[in-house]
Parts: sequence; structure tokens; C-alpha cells
Amino acid sequence: MKKFIFTILVLFILPMIVYADEATDISKQLMYSENGTVIARINDDNIKTSYKLSSGSKILIHSESNNIKQLYIVYEISSQRGKLISNNNEEVILGANGFLHEYVNLNTSSNEVTLSYDTDVNINEIDVFTEGETPSHVQKWVKEDTTDLMIFSTHADDEQLFFAGVMPTYINKGKKVHVVYLARHDVGSYYAPNRLHEQLDGLWTLGVTDYPTFGLIPDAYSESINVARSQMNASGFTDDDIIKFNVEQIRFYKPKVILGHDENGEYGHGQHILNITTLKDSIAKAADQSYTQVSLNAYSVPKFYIHLYDLENKTELDYDIPLEKYGNKTAYQVSKEGYSKHLSQQYTWFTKWLNGNNNEYTSSKQITKYNPAYWGLYKSDVGPDINKNDLFENISEETVVEDNTDLNTIIEDTKQIKESLDDLYNKYKDLVIIVSGLVVIVGMILIVIIKRAELK
Repeated sequence: MKKFIFTILVLFILPMIVYADEATDISKQLMYSENGTVIARINDDNIKTSYKLSSGSKILIHSESNNIKQLYIVYEISSQRGKLISNNNEEVILGANGFLHEYVNLNTSSNEVTLSYDTDVNINEIDVFTEGETPSHVQKWVKEDTTDLMIFSTHADDEQLFFAGVMPTYINKGKKVHVVYLARHDVGSYYAPNRLHEQLDGLWTLGVTDYPTFGLIPDAYSESINVARSQMNASGFTDDDIIKFNVEQIRFYKPKVILGHDENGEYGHGQHILNITTLKDSIAKAADQSYTQVSLNAYSVPKFYIHLYDLENKTELDYDIPLEKYGNKTAYQVSKEGYSKHLSQQYTWFTKWLNGNNNEYTSSKQITKYNPAYWGLYKSDVGPDINKNDLFENISEETVVEDNTDLNTIIEDTKQIKESLDDLYNKYKDLVIIVSGLVVIVGMILIVIIKRAELK
């Protein structure tokens, strides 16, 4: 009887649950205004346009239906602290984490919300959704306090090029990844704030959820470390500033593995060389308690790899294995998708280098120069690599379960599933009770029919 009822519930209720769990994008159906003036730019699907909201002013978002449940706010350069208030008197603090792409989920649906900020803020886009599962492109960033793999990338897109394949490979194995950039793109003569959004879009495509650490010094091109250093000095920064910046990240996140650029800067970029040069000093100082420029406790990174270092003894990764987490795409294919989010860089020679002519490359092994699969172990607290095919060789795997899914992710997903089921039950409990009652009645009738048949 129980199995019969369960089967009926699955057949008739589950489709309704699945349908109800899909959020609808209602952004184009809403009215966006400030002091009665309609705002068109706030939802024009153009990341290059923005709307300036002054301190003390409010954006009103109005719906004819009571269906505003989730918001996705994309800021131009930086978020600011503010608040969102619904007409249900629900208040949400905005900008608390400093995320450039901010996701907000209200407890209850509303037909009207207002946004205000403590200081002036530029907003590129606001997307609004009903209750349910949001589209995968909506970025729900988190701030971790530890990580497994830390990548020190110089510019936006380097993490998708010279570190291509690494992140999907280890995210598939349940590892947490954090990216630290050296250069920033929202200041200086190479001012290009759109590259900040490309960074986030690319990382999210790879499955990174830990919000990255944006750069310290202005982006600038050079072909030597000396020129890169002089450019940095002219903008008010020194090697010591970079080292302190790096040590803060290392001591805070306590990564198990760190990756850095080629000592020759891959194609000779001076900022790449400056990055790896200062990173070596940073790792040493992070482990030295006498380095007091950063108050956090000393931390020695178990393993530190450098791109293209000591190629005779290199650790070579395989980026051409189908990965379950990505629908059997390879790490190389996923990184190509990540790089495609860097729209401003598609005209460069990097695109052909990564993808081949007309996107003809199907394997990372076809990349013959600066191959991102080649890594040299520069420093190890856990002994030398023997197999030389895994950056985490000799590092304990206690935080990873057998199916390569991070245990914390399982726990969090379980909580979310429970919350979703609770919400769905509350929303459809009357229908569930009615259907369950009908199932019980049908079951009882069947039992009576069967009993009578047995008596005959």
C-alpha cells in the first residue's frame, strides 16, 4: 500500500514540483524608476551601460504581480553598501561582501522593492526572477576562509590561458579554488572595467564559486621586469606592497597548492615575471613568523608549482579526460568556454594559441608552446612527486569523498534540498493532502475488491 501511494505521488506530484521549481525571468515585465522617472538602462542587456544612483536616492522596482523573489545586481566597478526593502517590510543589506555581481534572495515574494545606497553607485544591470531555481548564469558568489588550490594570475584571462585546464580538473575532484590577480583593470592608462566582469563570468563558467581577489597594481605592458617595476613604482607601489598583498592571501586562505607563472613570463610579459618573482618571496615570508607586516599566523604552503619550470622533471596534467561534473566535457574544453567569456580579448593572438585556427584544436596536447599542462615543483613540504601527474600528490585527501564531490558541498546541497522541499510542501500542501486522500481511498477500494475476489 505504501509503495502504491508513493508511486502515485511520484507520478502525479513530482512533475508539478519540477515545474514549480523553475524560476522565471521577469526583468522585462517590470517598471524601474527613480523619483517617478523611468530607468531604461538598468535592464538593457548591455554590460557597457550603467546608471548612476546617488546617495540618498532610491530605485523603485514595481511588478503588477506579487512575484519579485530574486534579484541579480551587476555593478559597474564596485558595489557599495546599501539596502533593499520590499513592500513586505523585508530588509536586505546590499554590498556587504563587496561582490561586483550580487545575488539577493528574498524570504517572501513581493510586488515592489526599493534599492538605496550609502554612497553613489553605478549599476549596469538588474535582473529579477520569480521563486524557483535561477538560471545557471546567475552568479551566487561566496567568501571562503580556506582553499585547496590558489592560482596567482597576473591579468584577467591569464587564469584561462596559461592556467587552462587546471581549475576544471580539480573542481571536478571536489577541490576549492581561489584566484588572486596581480593587475587590476579599473584604474590606469589601460582602464577597462569590463574586464572585471569578464573575470567573474569566466571563473563562474569553470565552476569557481569562491569570489576572487582582485588585483593590486594597474595593468601595464612591458617586456622586462625592470620596466614592469618602474611602471609599478610610478603608480605608487613597490615589491614590498605586492609581497604583503600576497602574504595576506596565503596566510588567510592556507592553500595546499599554489600555482605561479613561468619565470620567463610565458611570452616575456614583464608583469608576469614580476608576479612570479614576488610570489617566490611571498611564499617564503608567509612561512616566516618574523615577517610581521601581516598579523596573521605564519603558514607554510605544502606545495608550490611554477608553470614550465624544470621541464625535465615536470608534472604533466591530463586535460583531455571527460569530467563527470561538466557533462563529460574535458578540462580543456571547459577552459576554452571560460576564455570565451573574455570578449574583449578574442581578437588577440591568445585566442588562436588556445583554440587553434578556427577553433580546430580538440586536445590540449595540440598546444605546443607555453603548454598549460606542464608544471614544475618548486617547493614541497611533503616530498617529491613520484607519479608526476597530480598537483596534490602526497597531500592528504581527507576532505574529499570517493565520488569526487566535496563533503561540504554535499552537506550544503542537502540543506538546500530540504529547504526547497519544505517550501514546496508549504506551497502545495493542500494539493498534496487532497491527492494523498484520493490515493488512500483508491487504495482502500482496491483492497476491498481484492478481498471480495479472494472470497469468491
